[in-house]
Order: sequence, then structure tokens, then C-alpha cells
Amino acid sequence: MTEREGMPCDQHEPSTDPFEDPPVTSDPAAVPLRLRNPADLLAALPYLVTHPLTDAVVSLVLGQGSVLGVLYGELDHLDHVLTPARSGTAAVDAALAAGGTGMLVAGFGPTERVTPHVDALLARAAARGLPVPEALRVTGNRYWSYVCRDPGCCPPGGVPFDPDASPVPAEAVLRGLVPGGGGGSVRTRFLLDPVLGAPRAEAAEAAEAEEERVRQEDAEEALRDRWLPEVLAALRGEGHRKVTEPAALARLGVRLTELRVRDAVWTRITPESAEIHVRLWSRVVRHVPERHRPAPAALLAVAAWQHDDRRLARAALDVALAADPGYAMAVLMARALRWGLPAERWRGFVATRLDGGEQPEDGEPPGPDRG
Repeated sequence: MTEREGMPCDQHEPSTDPFEDPPVTSDPAAVPLRLRNPADLLAALPYLVTHPLTDAVVSLVLGQGSVLGVLYGELDHLDHVLTPARSGTAAVDAALAAGGTGMLVAGFGPTERVTPHVDALLARAAARGLPVPEALRVTGNRYWSYVCRDPGCCPPGGVPFDPDASPVPAEAVLRGLVPGGGGGSVRTRFLLDPVLGAPRAEAAEAAEAEEERVRQEDAEEALRDRWLPEVLAALRGEGHRKVTEPAALARLGVRLTELRVRDAVWTRITPESAEIHVRLWSRVVRHVPERHRPAPAALLAVAAWQHDDRRLARAALDVALAADPGYAMAVLMARALRWGLPAERWRGFVATRLDGGEQPEDGEPPGPDRG
């Protein structure tokens, strides 16, 4: 997490301060890193971002006195898949869906590649009323601000900076963060924390309406038979047209309450497909009402496990079991992690008869041979 103390020029100040007092926490890695100026921001990014800080645009989603999440886009992907106009819209909409009240942006690369994406993001943020206290372009050891217009503060030739001269790396190390891998707690929080405000209300309303429709549907079995193709279509589309609308995510949450649908999805999670499952089920977990969280959270845990991210897997299981302490799939997964079983052992495992069916004994590790 980070806490902004102030940027060096008036132009760096947002019109309304999106930061609140940082929450009290016992997790040393969660104690805010204080960002006093743009150089501190750039010094902090290696400890919050797990991807290379080259030819990319990185946005920190701010809210509740901390970093709610990190948005990362490689320039090749942004140029050829999203395009500049769509990349700005996607980033701002994702920040708002996460309950963000501000963003900090840093683009790494040549101006002709970075600027179109940052300009599009700033335009979208202004249109949606989302403050962006700072937006930078970084090339080598110099940065340029898209926000500051004071040549005395941000000259046309850029501002030299030395990350080692900032106190942020020392603060990060004291909190147990390491470059390239210290953003785990931030990433986990971004993938699991419920959305707030209008997206949350819209998802809750859609979930209730869908449940009522199912209750009133005469041909209930035929209706449920259509659920699996709908869910699989969402997975197939994750690579090019993501499901982001709160109502659509809520409907997916309702679909996963049918165990046949959930288990069919479970059997399709492989190391190769795990990343797609992490992305989709994290969005579902964050939007659906608590009563619908166990299934997508458990699927997210399996995908994280297959992706060799045990920290996220455990956190997702905590979410599932907090919503339903007896949720059998989550109980089974928790035992697998506790026993240290490799993800390969369940590769190809057909998940059947888990809820209301045979369960492994407490002292016995679960596995595919237990059906």
C-alpha cells in the first residue's frame, strides 16, 4: 500500500483528495509506503508490480488510504489488441469497478508509444470524474509529467531521478517486500476484495432477479441445462471480450450454484488455462453477493494453485469458507494445500459427489483416487 504526502508542484495536487487515513493493520507488508514525490512513486513500483517495468503502462488504483490494485498493460498488447482509446477506457472502468477513488499512472517507453495510451486514460478519467494526481512517462533515468505544466518543476527535457536516493526501497525492504514479487498482498486484495458502490448494488439486484426467475421457471431443468454452455462461453471469450458488467458477473455467480456447472468448470482448469480462470473468477468473486461467493472463490483457488500461486489460493479459500464454512470443495482444497500436495496430482481429476457426498477423513490427504 502507499500513502501520498504530497507532490512537489501545485499541478500535481488533485482537485479533491482521493486518499483517506491509512487503515490500521498488523501486516508489516501492508503498512503504507509514503510517496512524497514522483521519484518515490517510481521507486515504489518495482515492489508493487510483478511484471517488467519496460514498454508498459502501469496504473495504481487508489482508495481507502491505500493501493487497491495494480493495472499492468504491455505496450504490444495495448497497441495491437486494445488500441489506445480502448486501453484508457478499460483501465479507468476497471479502477472504478474496484471501488477506486483515484489513480497514479506511469508509462515506460518512448513518447510516441506511451503518450496515446496515457492521454486516453486521462481523458476517460476526467470524463468519469476519477482524479489522477500524477501521470508520468519514464525513459531511462528521466521522467516527464502529463499533469504538471510548470517548467520549473517539470522541464521539457525531463526530470532525472535516482530510485536509490528515495527512502522508499528501504521502507519496502523493512516491510518484507522485494522487487518483482512484493505486490502479492496488493494483488491478492485486488483480486478478492468486494467492489463498492454502484457496481455492487447492480450485481446484487441482478443476482436477486436471476434467482427469482429461476424459482418461477417451469422448465427448471431445461433452464439449468443452458447454464454450462453460457459459463464456458464466458471462459472462451476471456481472451478477447471479457465479462465486466456487474449484472453479467452476477448471473455467472448464480450459474455456479449448480454443482454440475461448477464441477464441469473445475475439471477444465489446467496449468495452461489457469490464468484465464483466475481473471474471470476473481471478477465474479468481487461482484457477487456473499451467498454466491463460495463457488467462484473455490474455483479461483484451484486456478491459483495450478498457476503455482499458493498465496492467492489460500486467500481465495478463506473467502469461500468465510461465506460458507462447510463448503465441501473449499474444505477439500484447504486440506490439499495443508498437506502440500502438488497441483499435478489433481490434473484431470473429475470433481463429482463433493457436496453431500463422500469426504476424505481429516487425517487423510485428498486426491483424485477418492472421486
